[in-house]
Amino acid sequence: METLNSSSTRKLNETFSESIIPPILQGCFGIFGNFFALFLLFYHSKIHRWGPFYRYICALAITDFNGLLFHYPVAITRYASNFSFEFPEEYCYFDTFLFSFSFLSSAMIVCAMSCDRFFAVKYPLNYRCHTHKTKQVIATIWLFSAAVASFPLLGFGSVQMYYPKTWCFINFASKRRLDRINTYFYASLCLFILCITIVTNVAVIYSICNLDKNDPILSNEVDRRKRKIDETYIVTLMMTIVILFSVCWIPLVVRMLINASASNPENGPGELLAVRMTISNAIVDPWIYIILRKENLVKISKLIQRVRKSKHIPVIFTTKESNATGACAVSNLSTPSTRSTQL
Repeated sequence: METLNSSSTRKLNETFSESIIPPILQGCFGIFGNFFALFLLFYHSKIHRWGPFYRYICALAITDFNGLLFHYPVAITRYASNFSFEFPEEYCYFDTFLFSFSFLSSAMIVCAMSCDRFFAVKYPLNYRCHTHKTKQVIATIWLFSAAVASFPLLGFGSVQMYYPKTWCFINFASKRRLDRINTYFYASLCLFILCITIVTNVAVIYSICNLDKNDPILSNEVDRRKRKIDETYIVTLMMTIVILFSVCWIPLVVRMLINASASNPENGPGELLAVRMTISNAIVDPWIYIILRKENLVKISKLIQRVRKSKHIPVIFTTKESNATGACAVSNLSTPSTRSTQL
């Protein structure tokens, strides 16, 4: 298995001027964010009782946490050494597997979360009878992702060290037919997963907006309203994750397809930016969960309702006296502003 082709080697021998700040920020925020998200999941486990949705969130955080933890310390070491530290060839194979596994697992877990919400809203009776399948689904995702990530290690394609020799991935900067087939397969699989995720989320939103009043599970209007609130919260979280997932993933997939179709594949700053965008998805996901937790949204909603219902909202107005002194007066809506004058 080749690690670098000749054209890539010439580019990688050039002097690098990349800053160490982006990888440090990405590594710190990503590792801490996923760890904190896991802490909150376990700390509040009595509240959510490890429902299927929260099991998927936990699996996503574990996948992203391990992917970042095993990559960034070594990558930052190369930046800190002013690019004099060289990756061992064995680590390049490991890094390729790590990236391929983490990227694909995260995409499939997000897709599974979307499908889970779709069946929960569309077929609630059948869904309640199959919630115990969540662990098997997660295990299947991890096994399938590991199998696909192992293709380059087993000879189906090769691995490549990319600019500025701080990360390794499947070789989509090669002219070899086997490498291009592997690239097309991986990129097409990711696009397929993305399409399923978007379609199921749109279907979930449509179903929530049109909850059937004759649903056997919803015995009265209160139950129906409560379920709609719960589902709306989860869909809000899911849509945020899916939108960011799409924005972060598309650049790398596009770069892979362009390079696989090009007569002169590139290995430079464009590829580095694309993979940083993809890694950003693993960094942002836990913070979305931390910020958009149901408890936080409920508190914000209650605060907004209090402000709206309050009869003592301060109003700032100007008087003749304040014009002379340059000051402003404050009044409450609950009391008549008898001292106010024309501006």
